[in-house]
Formats: sequence, structure tokens, C-alpha cells
Amino acid sequence: MPQVRISPPTDAIVTALATAWEVVDFGIVLLDAGLTVQAVNRAFTRMANLPPGLLESRPRFRDLVDHAVTNDLYDVPPNALPVYLRALDKEIRLGSAAPRRIKLKDGRRMVFRCAVAPHDWRILTYVDISRELRLASAEAAERAGVDARFNSETMESQATYLAALAEAAAESAERAEISRILLEKEIAERRQIEIKLRILATTDGLTGAFNRSESIAAAHRAFQDARQSRRDLTLVMVDVDHFKAINDCHGHAGGDHALRHLVDVLRAGLRDQDFVGRLGGEEFLIALPGVPPETAGSIAERLRRRVAESPLTFGDRSIALTVSMGAASLSSGDASAEAVILRADGALYRAKAAGRNRLELALHAEAA
Repeated sequence: MPQVRISPPTDAIVTALATAWEVVDFGIVLLDAGLTVQAVNRAFTRMANLPPGLLESRPRFRDLVDHAVTNDLYDVPPNALPVYLRALDKEIRLGSAAPRRIKLKDGRRMVFRCAVAPHDWRILTYVDISRELRLASAEAAERAGVDARFNSETMESQATYLAALAEAAAESAERAEISRILLEKEIAERRQIEIKLRILATTDGLTGAFNRSESIAAAHRAFQDARQSRRDLTLVMVDVDHFKAINDCHGHAGGDHALRHLVDVLRAGLRDQDFVGRLGGEEFLIALPGVPPETAGSIAERLRRRVAESPLTFGDRSIALTVSMGAASLSSGDASAEAVILRADGALYRAKAAGRNRLELALHAEAA
């Protein structure tokens, strides 16, 4: 490359260079050998949005970088920013003259160059090529799929065009990544909606127990599992004693409060594999899979006592809450879950007829 000869500096030359320093439309930063900022021009001050007092403190180049990071100027993902900044710092220390593309959050695109000056100083230039890129991108979009012809273009125009294609490809990749993230988010949201809908479809809105249809379905599943694994199964029918009187005395709000309290007490005495469901009104169904008949009766009796002994108040008044129960265990003659439920319901009827607040057992099917 031929060298440019410059006449010995005169006052006129120095004045002209000082004027050019301030009027050029690209940013310039002058660093000494220790990478301390010695001067910046007006274009860089505007470009980096530098505060007035920053340059008075004789900052290092890293301070300018920290200012850009603090003000979120770089369009770089947070997880990639440390690597990006280390690479930039290394290039400046090595005095690399290769141009580097910089993306800013406000949409501007810069070409950054670092040149080594005498005394190991560095001259950094920042050229805004946003307008050229927009024009080149529009041209690239119109001519997609067509062989590019650069016969009449200068080498600089060719480089700009290729840079625009690379920018368009990078933006397409970014859009694809954003689309992937949005799709994954939509899938996750749909799964959450499906879970909520499944809960709404299977749960009693008042008590949080299984609703009637899910209670019957769960009893069928427990019946089939017990048959296949040859395990025990006990179903318990539960009915709130004198529930109409509770509603009459405390209102429907008090009755609802009593039902929610009942489910909480029952659940506290059950295992994770057990379930409690509301069949309707004040009638509930409990399933005890894997519990032998001789143990199921004591579990049901313990639940009945827990309900009777658990204090329940509504407002400033206490509510006397007891339940009647009927329990039936799976027998070899039972053809379906309904057969077990029917025997448990018969035992419940006997408990109510015998004075309520008691448990009656029909743990085995009666011989035909």
C-alpha cells in the first residue's frame, strides 16, 4: 500500500485536523498504551450516549465498555456477553485491524476497527452502516434465489452486500429461535390448561374431593387393579348426620363449611393411594386399596371418631358434626365395583337406622 506523505504540521493543518476530528460522522476513540482514553470525538460521544463527566475522570477503555453494558447498548444475549467482551478486549490489546460487526439495542449496526498508532497507542473507529444494511437487505430480499452479480460494483459494495446477506441470515436464525421459544411456551401453557381442565372435570368444586363421575371411575380402576393383582380393596360409604339441620341452623354457607371440613379431616387420616370422593349432597365414598378386611374396619372407625372429635366452628358458633359409615370389602363373588358400593351402601343404611354416628360392616359378600 503506498504511503501518504503529510507535510510537517502547521497551525493551519492542526486546526483543520481538529475540525475534521469533530465533524466526521463516525466515532473515534484514541487510547494510549495503557488503554486509557485520551480523546473521543463528538460522533462517538453521541453514539455511545456518554455522560458529560465520564471523560473528565480519564477513564480506561473498559470503563466505556462498562458504561455500554450498564446502559444495555449491546444487542448481545446476557449469557454470551462475557465471552463477547473478552474477545473485544483481546482484539484491542493485540491491535487487531480486522473489522468487527457490533449490534446495538436501538437497531444500529456498527463496523468497528482497531489500528495501532505510534507509541503503541490505539485508534478505534465506529462506522454506522445501518442505512447501508437496510438498503442492502431490501435488495437481497427482492433478489432472493437469484445469482448475485457484482460486475459493476466496487469491492466495498460487494463486501457490504455480503454483510447484508449474513445479517439477514442471522436475523432469520434469531426469528427461528424466537419462534421455537414461543412454541415451547405455548405447548407448556396448553399442558397447564389441560391439567386445569382435567382437575375441573374430575374435582368437586366445593370440597376439592373427586366429583361423582370421577369417584365412580376411580372405584372401577381400584376394583380392576385389585382383581389383577389379587389384592384387597375396601370401599366406605359416608353420610353426614342431620345435615339438613346444620343447613337450617347455620345456613348453606355453614353447611358448605362443614363439608369442606369433613373432607379435610378424612384426607388427613388417609394414605396417598386412598381417595375420597363426593357422590352428591352430603354423601361421600372412600377407597382403601390393599387394606385387608380385618384392618379396614378399624381404619373406618378411626376416621369416624376423628370427624366426631374434630372441633368445628362457623362464625362464633360451634357445629356438631358426625357421620354414619358403611364399609364393604371386595369378595370373590363381586362382579364389579358397583356390587361392593351397593353392599357398603346397605351397611350405611343400617348405621343410620341404628342411631347414626356409627360404623356398620359388610366386609364380605353374603353367601348366596
